Amino acid sequence: MKLLILIPCYNTHKYLNDLILLLKSQTHNKIMIVDDGSSPSINIEKFEENNLILMRNNINRGKGYSLKVGFKYAIKNNYTHVITLDGDMQHDPMEINKFIDANQNIDFLLGSRKFSKPMPFSRIISNTITSKIISIFKSKLIKDSQCGYRRYRVDAIKDFLFLENGYLFESEILLNCINKNMKIHNINIRVIYDGSPSHINKLSDSIGFIRLIMRYIFA
Repeated sequence: MKLLILIPCYNTHKYLNDLILLLKSQTHNKIMIVDDGSSPSINIEKFEENNLILMRNNINRGKGYSLKVGFKYAIKNNYTHVITLDGDMQHDPMEINKFIDANQNIDFLLGSRKFSKPMPFSRIISNTITSKIISIFKSKLIKDSQCGYRRYRVDAIKDFLFLENGYLFESEILLNCINKNMKIHNINIRVIYDGSPSHINKLSDSIGFIRLIMRYIFA
């Protein structure tokens, strides 16, 4: 297994030092930071070495766009798997080996958070509804469709076109790529919220999810 750890970041400077140090305490796999137009730009010079790289979007283009940048790099450089996690420490880097050590034949290894406090109530409702809808469409159990802590098998995602550039990308990739023959596994992870503001727009992303589902139905 050739593994890339992919972290999209937007104005997460205050978390990055601890995040990188904790990941490095757990794994020697290559880590890619995609700076999604942060202001000021993210600087990782003090961590510069062969297994840590930084890519930048000149402007803020969205989480999905940043993930696609990382996936393109993984495909070009013959990685077999990509683990994604957020740059704001809402995903515990000390749990990374749950994803690294799992059977490499699993196509989608999906982090699953407990839908309870400290997760905001609006997120609980949103996650529950979207997860059930995607589970029905794909005939697979998707416990937490909005969680970004995941491991993807690159061969399972590399041949698809993705239109979403924001948070809906993580739902789009499930809808586009999962088929009845793929191996899906949900893995329990911690819920971490520190009161940081969410970049998710509840109304526009709800409308966007409806649009995504309609596009999937009539594709």
